[in-house]
Amino acid sequence: MPMSGQLLLSVMGLLGVLGAAGAIFAWRMALREPEREPRIEVLAGIGGGLITGIAVGISALFLEQSLEVSHKYATWRANVEIADSIPGFTPGDRNIKGLNFSGKSLRNADLNGAELRGAQLRDTDLRGADLRNAKMQGANLVGANFFEADLRGAHLEGAKLHGANFTHAIVNGVETSYMGAAVNPLTCWPAEVDTKKLKREIAGHPWVGNFHWGQRVPNCTFWSGKERIG
Repeated sequence: MPMSGQLLLSVMGLLGVLGAAGAIFAWRMALREPEREPRIEVLAGIGGGLITGIAVGISALFLEQSLEVSHKYATWRANVEIADSIPGFTPGDRNIKGLNFSGKSLRNADLNGAELRGAQLRDTDLRGADLRNAKMQGANLVGANFFEADLRGAHLEGAKLHGANFTHAIVNGVETSYMGAAVNPLTCWPAEVDTKKLKREIAGHPWVGNFHWGQRVPNCTFWSGKERIG
C-alpha cells in the first residue's frame, strides 16, 4: 500500500477511535444524567458521524486499492499475450487461465503447479521449464519443446502430444500421468522413459503396439536434440 494510503488509513483509524470514544461517553452520560439530553445528542451524533465516515472512507480506500491491483493484472496479461519470448516466465500467484502461449518461448519458465488445463501451448518452447505438478489435462501441446524440462508429477491426462519433444526431459514420476494423452510416431521420448507406464496409459493408439520403445529418442525425425528439423 502506498505511503499516502497508509497515512490516510492511520488518520481514519484515529478519528474512528475518537468517534467511538465520544459515542461511549455520550452513552455513559445518558445513564447518569438523563436531563442533559441536548449535549448527549450532540456527542452521540458526532461519534456516530465519525464512525460512519470512517467506514465509508475505508471502503473507498480498499476499492481504490482493488481497482489498482486489477489494472496492474490486466496490464500484465496484455503484455504476456503480445510477447513472443518470456525467458524465465513465472506467473507467481496470478491467474493464467485463458492465456494463449502457442508459439511463445518460455525457456526455463517456472510453472511448478501451474493451472494449464485446456491451455494452448502449441509449438511452445518450454526448454528447461519447471513443470512439476503442473495441471495440463486436455492441453494442446502439439509440437511443444520440453527439452530438459522437469515434468515430475505433471498431469497430462488427455493432452495432445503429437510431435512433442521430451528429449532429455524428466518424465518419470509417481504422480506423472499420461492417461488418455494423444501421441504419434513423431512424439520424441527420452531413453529413460517408463515405457510400461506409457504403453498402459496411452493404449488405444494403433501405432503403439508395433512401435519400438526404449530407443534413445524413438524415431525422432521431427527433432534433433533440442532443435526442430521437421
